[in-house]
Amino acid sequence: MNHQWAAITAGALLATLVVSHGWAQEIAIQNTRGLSFGSFVAGSGGSVAVSPSGLRSAGGNVFLLRSVEGLAAEFTVTGDTQATYTIQLPGNDFVKLTGPGNDMVINAFTSAPSGAGGQLSAGGSQALTVGGTLNVGNAQTPGEYAGSFSVIVNYN
Repeated sequence: MNHQWAAITAGALLATLVVSHGWAQEIAIQNTRGLSFGSFVAGSGGSVAVSPSGLRSAGGNVFLLRSVEGLAAEFTVTGDTQATYTIQLPGNDFVKLTGPGNDMVINAFTSAPSGAGGQLSAGGSQALTVGGTLNVGNAQTPGEYAGSFSVIVNYN
């Protein structure tokens, strides 16, 4: 059986902020760590998922390697104390990773907190983590793959 080894990394390089009118302080988001799917053997294809808590799993005929573990992306959201906010993640098939082989797409982005569930602390900040599912092609060419995506936050 001929397996291809591929180290895949998706960089969460863009964080977008949206300001709602009527608030004393703008809401802001800063990326502190990129989303990484780690190292794996592509086999005949499948998926690699990373949850917002950083748990990594494989589907189909993809085999995870322990040499490079996956990591959820981390952001810090800051703004008015105790304010609530919404989170907008990228849609399916919108984010592509490029590298030495065919592009791969990330679907099923998830976050903690999720949706309208964000609330800033008394200090005016909150950690936000983001995971997703990478779709891996049959015998995906080994190498480093990278991309970027936007996360939008907005006061409720």
